[in-house]
Amino acid sequence: MSQPFFHNVFIIFFTLFAVIRVVFQWRARLTQGQVEYKESKLNTALRALIGSIFFLGVLFYIVRPQVLAWAELPLPQGLQWLGVVLGIVSLPLLVWTQLALGSNFSTTLHVRREHTLVTSGPYRYVRHPMYTALFLSMLAILLLTRNWLVGAVPLIGLCVIVLLRVQYEEHAMIEKFGEAYRKYMKRTGRFLPRMIRQQERQ
Repeated sequence: MSQPFFHNVFIIFFTLFAVIRVVFQWRARLTQGQVEYKESKLNTALRALIGSIFFLGVLFYIVRPQVLAWAELPLPQGLQWLGVVLGIVSLPLLVWTQLALGSNFSTTLHVRREHTLVTSGPYRYVRHPMYTALFLSMLAILLLTRNWLVGAVPLIGLCVIVLLRVQYEEHAMIEKFGEAYRKYMKRTGRFLPRMIRQQERQ
């Protein structure tokens, strides 16, 4: 399979990814109400930096991919097909997560006055399925593009941001929901579902 095929797959995947994020962000803002933001200045700056690199890289890769030829990775075609599979898996997971979150969704760490503890959909098994979906999406982008600027830099940036953010996020949820969230933490995995045996022990 030629590289233009994977280039076109990437364009389709990224377009769907972007539309999903924009539509659900817009829907959430319509009903969000009063919001208390918890995002640190460091995380905000990192998100802005990584986001700028990512979107500029994607723009150049879509319009003039030859400009970014210097950042190509010598990945085998089999890994690009894995990227297709990961992309197919990540989009439904992203939609499922967004539907479960509803008006609780925001790209920044926040707590709403009307915030609810979501434990349905993928949140029944995982506390942070959004990060799981984003990780799969970024990995799919890396494999599809074979470009470390477009794929690897945002993927590493996402990992750093999540590591810096997730403890603050869980602390904010404990402040908001108290013991209910602590119990929820005991029966769910952070990014992946707990093994059955682990659940049975608790």
